[in-house]
Amino acid sequence: MENSINLQQEWQNMNAEFTAKDTTPAIATYKLDHQSHSLISSLLFKLKWKLRWIRIISVPMLVAAFFIKNDLQYLLLAFLVTYELCRILGLVELKKIKTAIDFNSNTKQVLEDNLIAIRRILRMENIFGYIFLPLSGPIGLIAYRLYVHQKFAIVFSLPNLTLQIGLCILIGIPFIILAKKMNDSIFKEPIKDLRDKIKELSA
Repeated sequence: MENSINLQQEWQNMNAEFTAKDTTPAIATYKLDHQSHSLISSLLFKLKWKLRWIRIISVPMLVAAFFIKNDLQYLLLAFLVTYELCRILGLVELKKIKTAIDFNSNTKQVLEDNLIAIRRILRMENIFGYIFLPLSGPIGLIAYRLYVHQKFAIVFSLPNLTLQIGLCILIGIPFIILAKKMNDSIFKEPIKDLRDKIKELSA
């Protein structure tokens, strides 16, 4: 009789253990509330498309570099590596953005971490823009000259090249302002809504 009771007790203990194991994943993570989830999903969608555009731009450069055999190939590859490096850095931050909460955190903490990651991605893009938008004109000019003359040495010995590069840089500067306005139109309102949501959770 005692053995039967012991076996029954062991069976109950095992059942309790398995039940606990089964329910752990269910409580380990849970979704954000609808408003928070919508905000993060919207921002994620827009950020992912930004990173996709880098790939869309870089693939033709890779294809062109594969077929071109003069010095232009090195310029295209350098530009490709730079673009892809920026994309990888963006993806690293993108992966930090969560749409679910584990039991060690709460909604406010997750949203704050997400906001930091989103702002980092946009900051990196701004830095990239400040550097490469003014340089895109000169790089395009040099790429065209390389296509025609094939060698860096010949291109950089051409008359008035410095003046032409300077003018191209000036033409590129307004695109920084345009890019900032585009970013503001896409991200300013959702980021404000996200901040408001964090403030609401802090109250």
